[in-house]
Amino acid sequence: MTWIFWLCAVALVYSIAGYGLLVAALSRLAPRREPVPPTSPMTFSFLIAAHNEAAHIEAKIRNTLTQDAGGHSVEVIVVSDGSTDRTVELAQGVADPRVTVLELSQHQGKADAINMGLAACRGDVVVFTDANSLLEPGSLLAIAQHFGDPQVGGVCGRITVPSGKSGPTGRAEGLYWRYDQAIKTAESRLGGTVSAQGSIYAIRRELTKPLIMGCADDFLMSVNAVAAGRRLVFEPGAATSEPVSEKLGREMGRRTRSTERGWRALMVHRALMNPLRTGWYGWQLFSHKLVRRLNPLFLIGLFVSNLALIGQHWLYSVTAAAQLIFYAAGLAAMAFPAFRRFRPAALAAFFLFTHLAMLRGILRYYSGHKSVTWRPVRE
Repeated sequence: MTWIFWLCAVALVYSIAGYGLLVAALSRLAPRREPVPPTSPMTFSFLIAAHNEAAHIEAKIRNTLTQDAGGHSVEVIVVSDGSTDRTVELAQGVADPRVTVLELSQHQGKADAINMGLAACRGDVVVFTDANSLLEPGSLLAIAQHFGDPQVGGVCGRITVPSGKSGPTGRAEGLYWRYDQAIKTAESRLGGTVSAQGSIYAIRRELTKPLIMGCADDFLMSVNAVAAGRRLVFEPGAATSEPVSEKLGREMGRRTRSTERGWRALMVHRALMNPLRTGWYGWQLFSHKLVRRLNPLFLIGLFVSNLALIGQHWLYSVTAAAQLIFYAAGLAAMAFPAFRRFRPAALAAFFLFTHLAMLRGILRYYSGHKSVTWRPVRE
């Protein structure tokens, strides 16, 4: 039990803080890579897969079309994944020749929608972006400035959570994304950013491939560029704003599916975790994606072994008490929204339900469950 306790403790410290500190320190030793703008105008195809996004789709299209293209060309491809609301009607109502609206007759899943959209994209670069994510001004130019470098296969953008419109869960989510994107900044300087987040990322069209059903589309599509021998770059100037639901039950389902699909996509590209093949990137992928998703198992091992070690040393009594208080605060905040007004309890709840969702997602993957279609989580 002593070995289990300390192994789990070391793994958790490494996953939560140690890896981030280590990659940040190593990145400072790497030569700074300056963006290389393209020497001639390029065409950027914005691909938006949407299912029942009537509340957002028109604003999303108009927001995309108002991006400063800086001499580049833009087209917008909207694919409705069997929407039963006014998504198609509202998208077609945007009278602009740069907009193409396609439609799947049935709800088949985001992978099929993206695959249909890819066949219609004519650009040099495909920009994938969520239907409810509004782009901040300058995002397109921030992406474009990297594609003059032939070694850059894709550019990953930044997601922000609007603080003024967010509740306790949204604020905790915003804190997490700031931490995660600080790591991505360091990774980008070292071996390249590990993968993209679906709100906004761009991939050279020749590196895109049809998606595999049941896999996280953002991870799979972006890591295809790495598998082809190119780099992923993190660009904080390409940013979107996306609200977070305060309904923990719906968020739990979304995160469970995300973990299941993300793990499946990681297994597709598991060979890239070999540092002998991919250098720094292999270590980064292993630490950022595989070890982090095993945290729920480390937490269980730490808790169970700690309870068994109570009485053997005062340290184990202190750590057991700390864990019990932390979990009690998190469970109370999950069960009673009023407790979330207390910031430490809100953070404990976010940590707890995030890792519960990770555990459920891993178990769903190994039980053979495959998530293909679902409804977006919206307020």
